[in-house]
Amino acid sequence: MDASAARRGSSRPVRWFGSLYLWACRRLYNEFAWSYDAASWLVSAGHWAEWRRLALDYVEGSQVLEIGFGTGELLLEMARRGLTGYGLDLSPAMQRITAGKLRRRRAEAPRVRGLAQRLPFADGSFDTLVSTFPAEYIGDPASLRECERVLRGPAPGGRSGGRLVVVGLGVIVKNPWLRRLTPIFYGAPDDGHFRRWTEALLQVGLRAQVLDRDVGGVTLPVLVAEKMA
Repeated sequence: MDASAARRGSSRPVRWFGSLYLWACRRLYNEFAWSYDAASWLVSAGHWAEWRRLALDYVEGSQVLEIGFGTGELLLEMARRGLTGYGLDLSPAMQRITAGKLRRRRAEAPRVRGLAQRLPFADGSFDTLVSTFPAEYIGDPASLRECERVLRGPAPGGRSGGRLVVVGLGVIVKNPWLRRLTPIFYGAPDDGHFRRWTEALLQVGLRAQVLDRDVGGVTLPVLVAEKMA
């Protein structure tokens, strides 16, 4: 089965288990934040770090904002690669965990607590925005408008505008038996899921494409959107 075919299918939620899973995710971002890394490793069969780092393959420029940085692992990876990484996350628990990791590894990454719908940054502040396995806030029209606002515009001479990179809007499992679990943990987007994303981004001035990447036993759609003006 190819990736586009695998995206087809039910977009209906897994009822009671889906509700339980969403409840558990909220706990992982708050009182159980200490267990987030272990839980992510478990549900990805040990590939979570590899999946998350995929976003950095599409970074343009050096000024990068991670929206929803969680436990800070991608911020640490940005520092290792010489990128100037900034972070935004609403969870006080994730802020504390990330601060501890950065301190222990003697790395720096400016961070703020805030909402994607109201980014506390000036217009054109960043070359790239990244978000990996985000919650539903990332698709809020207000969040998309804010993403467009804080990205730098195209430069004279043909340089493209800043980028929004989102990994984790869907996970396509290759193993036919494990694929049955995909809707529980990663959702089951219907055939129009990514078309709706590209249309919503175009409305705020971001031209998007979806690129399929095979990594860690799955195919991950990577959404890459560039600022048009």
